[in-house]
Amino acid sequence: MTYLRAWVLAVTAVILGLIGYLVASYAEHHGLATPVLHWISLIAVLALAVGLLAAAIWVYRTRTRQADRHINPLAAVRVALLGQASAYVGAGIFLGWHAGVAVQLWAGHAFGSPVSWTTVFQAVGGIVLIVVGYIVQTLCKLPPDAMDTTEPEDAPRRGLEEGPESV
Repeated sequence: MTYLRAWVLAVTAVILGLIGYLVASYAEHHGLATPVLHWISLIAVLALAVGLLAAAIWVYRTRTRQADRHINPLAAVRVALLGQASAYVGAGIFLGWHAGVAVQLWAGHAFGSPVSWTTVFQAVGGIVLIVVGYIVQTLCKLPPDAMDTTEPEDAPRRGLEEGPESV
């Protein structure tokens, strides 16, 4: 599994920020509503982040043998992947898109409107999701000795079973 990279998250946020800016400019020019998520979506996603943190703590406690009940390894991988997905959603949709819309609103002198504050809170929620993604990734990481793939010394080598005596 590949780990989260900050530069990939930053590029995702910048690209979706530019798209958000352009779409918000188009909407304003044509008299359409500003394309922002409703505040209830932020509450729902942050509740999901709390549940994700609880699952990641469970995975960590199972990995360190502190939990009473154990978790299925496939479920642990799913928790780690959900953490990464939340980081990408936080960077792209919540932080990038809403930051682009906020820049467009502030350029149009709409600072202080309810929609502009909604974009700020959505962007802050995106930062929270990114942080949660990194925390979950850290809690679900395998220790270095579990990733050791070296073969034991007494294991037969492939292709060398016959040895040099048979030549």
